[in-house]
Order: sequence, then C-alpha cells, then structure tokens
Amino acid sequence: MKKIFQKTAEIIPPLPVREWVEKRVQFAIAESVAQAHQESKQQLAEVKSEIQDYLQSSIAESIAQAYQNSKQEIAEFNSKIQADLQSSITESVARAHQDNKHQIAEFKSEIQADLQSSITESVARAHQDSKQQIAEFDSKIQASIADLADKSYVERRVKLSILEVQGFFDQNVETVSNSLRAIGKVICELQDLTKENSRIVPKIQNEIQELQEKVKNISHFLKSMQMENFGEGHVKLDNACSSTNQPPSAPKIINQAKLDAMKPDGIRLNVGCDHIPLEGYLNVNGRELPGIDIVCDAHSIPFENGSIKEILSVHLVEHFPANVLESVILPHWFTLLETGGTLVTVAPDGGAMLEAVNAGTMSYEDFREVLFGGQEYDNDFHYNMLTVDSFSALLNHVGFSDVKLEYSGKRNGKCFEFRVTARKP
Repeated sequence: MKKIFQKTAEIIPPLPVREWVEKRVQFAIAESVAQAHQESKQQLAEVKSEIQDYLQSSIAESIAQAYQNSKQEIAEFNSKIQADLQSSITESVARAHQDNKHQIAEFKSEIQADLQSSITESVARAHQDSKQQIAEFDSKIQASIADLADKSYVERRVKLSILEVQGFFDQNVETVSNSLRAIGKVICELQDLTKENSRIVPKIQNEIQELQEKVKNISHFLKSMQMENFGEGHVKLDNACSSTNQPPSAPKIINQAKLDAMKPDGIRLNVGCDHIPLEGYLNVNGRELPGIDIVCDAHSIPFENGSIKEILSVHLVEHFPANVLESVILPHWFTLLETGGTLVTVAPDGGAMLEAVNAGTMSYEDFREVLFGGQEYDNDFHYNMLTVDSFSALLNHVGFSDVKLEYSGKRNGKCFEFRVTARKP
C-alpha cells in the first residue's frame, strides 16, 4: 500500500485531497455534460428531421387540400358567373328584341299614317279636279241638249204647219202655197240645224274621249303626287333606273350586232343590271356602263309590243313606288312580252326578313338598309317592300298567269330574297 501511494505520488503531483476531488468531480461533470450535449445534439437533429418530414408532409397535404378546395370553389364560381351571364344576356336580348319589335311597330304605324295622309290628300285633290272637270263636261252636255231641244221645237213647228196646211187647203190654194213655202223654209232651217248638230256631236264625242283620257290619267296624277312624298321630294320616274341626277335621254342601242344575232331565237332582256351584265341577255340599264347593250329607262324600253321572249329583273322592282310598279312598270313589260313570254323577278323577300328580325337572326341595321336602300346616292333608295304573296297577286292583277315561286328566304349578303316567274297568256 505504501508503495502504491508512493507510485501515485510520483505520477500525480501532490495536491490537497479536496482540491483533487473537486477537479475529478469537475472533470467527470465535464465529461458527462459533453456526452449529454452530444446526445442532445444528436436527438435534436433526429427531432428536427422528424419535424421537417412531418411539416413537409402536412404542408403538402394542406396545399393539396387547399388546391382541391380552391379548384372546386373556382369551378362553382365559374358556373355561377356563366349562369349569371347567360341570364343577363338572355334578358338583354329579350329586352332588345322587345324594344326593336316596338320600334318597328311604331315606325310601321308612322309610315302607314304618312302614306294614308298623303294618299287622302292626293285623292281629295284629284276628286276636286274631277268634280270640276265633270261640271264643265255637264255644262257642255246641257248646252248640247238645249241644241237638241231646238231641233224638237223645229219638228213641232213642221207638224203644226202641216196641220195648218191641211186645214186651209180646201179654202185657199194661195194659202196652201204660202204654207208650202213656209214648210220649205222650216225644212231648210231644220237642215241647217241638223248640220250644226252634226258638227256639235263629233265635238261632244271628242270632249267625251278627252274626259275619259283625263279620268284614265287620274291614277298617273295620284302617282305623281305620291312620288313627291318619296326620296327628299325629287324622285321622278324618268330617272328611276339611273344612278345620276342627269335628265333622261332618248333610248340608245349600243350593241346592234348582238341584238340582230339574238332576234332569230328570241330577244331576252336583263333590265336594270347596272354593274352585273349577263351572258345570253341584252343588258339594259339607265346608265352606260361596261357590258351594257341598251341605255334606257325601265318604263321606256325601245321594242315593239309582243316582241320580247323573256324579261329578267334582279333587285329592281323594289326601287319603284307601289303605284308606279303596278300602273307603269309591270304593264309596260307585259305589253313588250310576246304571247307565252316569261317575266323572271328576283327581289328582297319582305316576309322572310320580318321573320328573321323577329327571330333575332337579322340585325336592325341590315333590315333598315335592305328595306330603304343604302341611300348613298339619289337612286340608292327603296320605295317598296314585297312578299311572295303580295308580288304574286300584283302579277296576276296586271295580267300575268302561271305565277311560280322558284325559291324564297334565300340569304344573299345582308338580304333575304325570292325568285318568281310568270308567263304572258
């Protein structure tokens, strides 16, 4: 034991026991703390790793859940927006359609009222003129009747003279002679009166014919009065086929060779073709343009009656007021056609356009432009709206037969159109 302590004393410097113990304790504590620190650091690293794994997993799940919820909420919000927009658009379209329908109804009423007023005034003026003309004619008739009454008076005088001659014949031959001379004088007067009446009667007949002609022209008078109410008050029949303000000129045949070549097989006219001449037709227009064969107005085509095989008009008839179309244009074309000749007409289909506007498939602006024309120059105006039924009835009224519809409601740009054929019996 002593040797051990001596050996220990050689190795360990001599220190007080307490100090040595304290240092040993401190060393042991330091080792324990270091070991605990190392273990704690390792545990913290493990806990941190676990926490990070947990957080990453939780965050991923939360993000996925939030994304799913957001996606669902966005889908629901999108559906709601679409439903609201659809409802709003439907209501707006319904209101716009109702407003347009109301505006069209009001506009139609205004047009009808204006036309009715214009026609009433024109008829009143024509009626007043007719009354005046009839009164003048009646005065002339009365004067003629008075002249004829004078003739009856002369006849009565002749009869009375004969009776007087018979009564006095036996009493006095001289008296009879005088009576005979008186009868001769009366007969001469009667002959003179008869000659005068023979001059008056033809005059009266001529006046009757003139009056009939005036009555016949009343419709033309009404037409001219009504035309003053269209197209800024200066639309005239003479420039109805022309696109300029120039006065109408005499009809002009430009391509005589083409006309001569077409005569053996029958003449076919394309009236009012403007910039769209067609092969196989004599192209007729109010303006001299490339491809035009004849320059004239639609109501003064320079051909003999009954000499035309076919007349084609494409988007022309709507450029005339209704009474002009009925009393001037169509009758003129009818007389030009030969027996069995054909009229082919393409025009805006008013019935189809009204249906399209009502259904919302034709805009108000397109409808207005087709109904009234583009109005970019004098004759870019439309004065008539036709349907298949109304135009067919008009053709029958003028004298056409075999009226046939080839198509209707066909879309052509902004316009709906129909094509109708008719034959001259």
